[in-house]
Amino acid sequence: MNYNRLGNYIQPVNIKNKELKVDTLLGVSIKKVLMPSIANTIGTNMKSYKIIRKNQFAYGPVTSRNGEKISIALLQEFDEAIISQAYTVFEVIDKNKLNPEYLMMWFRRPEFDRYARFKSHGSARESFDWDEMCQVKLPIPTIEKQREIVNEYNTVINRIKLNEQLNQKLEETAQALYKHWFVDFEFPNKEGKPYKSSGGEMVYNEELDKEIPEGWEYGSLGDLSTIKGGKRMPSGTSLIKNETDFVYIKVADLGTSKYVQRNNRFEFVPINVAPKISRYITHKNDVVISIVGTIGVVKIVGESLNGANLTENCMKITKLERITPSYLYHYLVSQEGKEEIQIRNVGAVQAKLPMYNIESFPTIIPHKDIMEKFDKKINILDKKINSQIFQSQKLQELQSLLLAKMTKVELEKELV
Repeated sequence: MNYNRLGNYIQPVNIKNKELKVDTLLGVSIKKVLMPSIANTIGTNMKSYKIIRKNQFAYGPVTSRNGEKISIALLQEFDEAIISQAYTVFEVIDKNKLNPEYLMMWFRRPEFDRYARFKSHGSARESFDWDEMCQVKLPIPTIEKQREIVNEYNTVINRIKLNEQLNQKLEETAQALYKHWFVDFEFPNKEGKPYKSSGGEMVYNEELDKEIPEGWEYGSLGDLSTIKGGKRMPSGTSLIKNETDFVYIKVADLGTSKYVQRNNRFEFVPINVAPKISRYITHKNDVVISIVGTIGVVKIVGESLNGANLTENCMKITKLERITPSYLYHYLVSQEGKEEIQIRNVGAVQAKLPMYNIESFPTIIPHKDIMEKFDKKINILDKKINSQIFQSQKLQELQSLLLAKMTKVELEKELV
């Protein structure tokens, strides 16, 4: 197979923001995208920052303590931006010989991350320097073939993004319905009219310090459910990529949709370790909430993760009584729910949401008939959401196949 040395096709770029003409500050994430930087730049001399332009690359040479990945990305969202001087900026010399998006596909391959980690060196911290980057070898077919591969890949990526946007709209619709019914109390009365604005009877509740519809009740979340923590991997053990019967849910796996469903990014508990944490599993329709680091990420466990192990950085809310998973989910992600989560965080150095504070969540218990009507409407939306989640999972598998297929391009050409 004919592989080419990358150094013959790329060159470094080192343009400083000396005149302060560029103020869009970006950083490179381990997800291989350029995103708005969260660095505190107060008092920082922005003249020393590097300018990166559209279709140029930036990467962080340091690979140690970086999740076994190298942070590298291609700028496409902006015409130009600035990045920290810690990053290396480079560009393709001749775009008619090497398509930048094709090259970025190569950088997205897990095999490239492993290669970069293997080639990294240094005592205090390991790095993958410019010389090593230039030594990377990859198949470079004709520019027409490169564009064909990129177009096929982008079609898959764009469909995944579209599914995410559609699910976001569906969840916004569901959340608006929750607010209308359970915050504004404008659920349909017996005549089908909005309850509160049509003169529905409201009763003051001392625990909640507000009026709620007559016949509705109050309860703490601990009284309405069983709340349990997850479990960290035993000391000296680690998760594996090779599939076993024991999938493990991390905070990073929770995703952006209402339901967390299994996909090809999940890791697994080794068979010999599984019995040690077998009591800390989730079931379909458990509500999980992150409690350390990124606090307050709330999801419902989908059917594909029934029986999965749960990280110690999450709690599961299970065995619900008098309220449903969908109702609880929409309460916890509502503005009221977010505020309750915020005031229950403890810890000065590292914030944490302890179990006893989750148990004390004040919860309105609607009339059973209203809860059932809400669930019936939400279930229609949920079916669409889960359908698009599973479609995206298949597309992600195809995405991985397309990246793996890149090594076979030249071989196929040679066999013709």
